[in-house]
Amino acid sequence: MAELGVGSTVPSFELPDQQDYPWSLSGQLEAGPVVLVFYRGDWCPYCNGQLASYARKYDEFERRGAQVAGISVDPPHDNAKMVGKLRAPFPLLSDATGEVSRAYGLWDERENVATPAVVVVGRSGEVSYLYAGSDFADRPRDEELFAALDALGERGVPGSRIERRTGGPELRTTAAEARNGSVRPDRPALSLDELHSYYRGAFSTTEALGGRLTGRLLRRASREVTRHQDLVRVYARATQETADLAREQS
Repeated sequence: MAELGVGSTVPSFELPDQQDYPWSLSGQLEAGPVVLVFYRGDWCPYCNGQLASYARKYDEFERRGAQVAGISVDPPHDNAKMVGKLRAPFPLLSDATGEVSRAYGLWDERENVATPAVVVVGRSGEVSYLYAGSDFADRPRDEELFAALDALGERGVPGSRIERRTGGPELRTTAAEARNGSVRPDRPALSLDELHSYYRGAFSTTEALGGRLTGRLLRRASREVTRHQDLVRVYARATQETADLAREQS
């Protein structure tokens, strides 16, 4: 399909969630806008941090009438572990062969996983916000995403006009297909303790590099380092809050 952009109508799809239940985009749009979080997998530290941050701030999404769903090639069994680890109040969907990611133009051919991206879909089925990362660590600021939802202003008000589609979803993966046909890379999932160690190392490295970036031509690079440090701080805080929550619930 043509490259997805703001104003584009997204392909409809149905994917299994972490409990093998079918999750339909068109069905969810009946209730309000949907935030689709395309991520690489449970082995990626930035994906873990991003999803943990959204989980700990889920009331901010609910307050704006929005739903969240994560999408990766990970099969339902792995997604169930990820939901439990992150205490995620939203579903993680299995796009086992990357069919949906490819249709959305968010597929990394080299890595054979989804390109990290966030797509906000309004109730009409059109994209109102799109952020596709340029690399594995490039993610939108939470504040930017919430501002996009505020600008959307769709809260499921009774009587609002919704253009409904007829027929079934354009793309569908069953639970059996997701369990048996996943192209997930053979990499181990990261624990919360491993995430804490990773973020400490990532922050220390960027702190050292930031001190070397001086001069007019390097100001942009310095801003990028600062942005990355801010992101790592947010993800580290979210995973620490998740670990604290896990201890409280155990």
